[in-house]
Amino acid sequence: MAEAILELVEEGRATAHAQRERPPEKPLTLVWSGGALPLHGEAVGIGAHPANQVSFDDRFVSGFHCRIHLNGGHWRLKDLGSTNGTFVDGMRVHEAELAAGARVKVGAQELRLEHEAQKPLPSLPGLVARDPALRPVIELLRRAAPSQLPVMILGESGSGKEVAARAVHDLSGRAAGPFVPINCGAISRELAESELFGHEKGSFTGAITSAPGAFCAADGGTLFLDEIGDLPLALQVKLLRALEAGEVKPVGAPRPRRIDVRVVCATHQDLRARVKDGAFREDLFYRLRGVTVELPPLRARPQDILPLAEHFLPARSSLAADARAALLAHSWPGNVRELRHVVQLAALLSESPIIRERALCFDGQPAASFSPLVAERAELTGSIELRGRTLDELEELAIRAALSRNRGNRHAAAEELGIARSTLLRKLDLLGLRE
Repeated sequence: MAEAILELVEEGRATAHAQRERPPEKPLTLVWSGGALPLHGEAVGIGAHPANQVSFDDRFVSGFHCRIHLNGGHWRLKDLGSTNGTFVDGMRVHEAELAAGARVKVGAQELRLEHEAQKPLPSLPGLVARDPALRPVIELLRRAAPSQLPVMILGESGSGKEVAARAVHDLSGRAAGPFVPINCGAISRELAESELFGHEKGSFTGAITSAPGAFCAADGGTLFLDEIGDLPLALQVKLLRALEAGEVKPVGAPRPRRIDVRVVCATHQDLRARVKDGAFREDLFYRLRGVTVELPPLRARPQDILPLAEHFLPARSSLAADARAALLAHSWPGNVRELRHVVQLAALLSESPIIRERALCFDGQPAASFSPLVAERAELTGSIELRGRTLDELEELAIRAALSRNRGNRHAAAEELGIARSTLLRKLDLLGLRE
């Protein structure tokens, strides 16, 4: 069975080499520190020799280090016998297929394949944004930030509303002042007034000290009211009065206190519908909606998925090609918050700094259709499902099955597979299976 799979792998690779070269549907650009080169079909040589299309003055880069070329409509990288090796997404390779987002390392130099460069997005502090869908949002937030108008940020839960609110604060004239976030849906109804406006010592049972409340804590800065749609109606009246008068009255205080606060609020709810249902005051709705911005969900900005994933990765970790493909294929109902959880959990569970698809879990389920148990199950049943698997997955399956049958004996496994032991060891390194 293992030999048949390896024959299928080699046959598939030979067929791919025989395909007529054709340009990929989406143009790619090779980008590195200090340069960029659009890929239009011609092979690109990388090395220290000036005859290369991409030349580096690096003593760890060989004269003709590696080459990127088209093969069957796909970009492939081939190491040209370099001294220090060529690495793709953290793995040393002799030859590998490349896709958008792939990272190539030669010597101390790192190159990245990106979709053909478009007009760069304007930036916001703390916001990782690459997808053009965010352009109008970013531009509006940048224009709104220096003003004193309240800002209302709409969007699904986990889409990054607090990050956007912090960016508005950081770009405003209040950046030196405090940024105070408060979740209106998380505070108890009994203490909500005290949480917002503060209280005096002894004003109610348990008030053993005075507390300033969110408004006073944000004096001179920005108050971020998240999930504003969950604020009780009784507090909505007092919030409107505080915004209109520019003062708050702490619970138990004899007189109001002047405050200078800019309010940014956010919600995932349809506030118009809540106004219509009588659950949200219409006058407060219009008072808060000075500038309204709607953040698109993560599934509507797919070009942000991989940059965000890499942003959440710990240092020295990277994503393998199959992991990047799995992240792009997921629908992300939990948006950026879910992405952060998936990536950070995968980094924790992965035995290698190169995170493979099998380390990813969505909704508590492994992302990969293949797991180390597949080879064991195949050995017991005598059959392996080949349909839908890539050539690399088939090769990995054959190697795992051979090792399982030979109880981890690499020499015996290599003999069964009909390959040299050194070749098996190299493949184990590429798969992250060598201990």
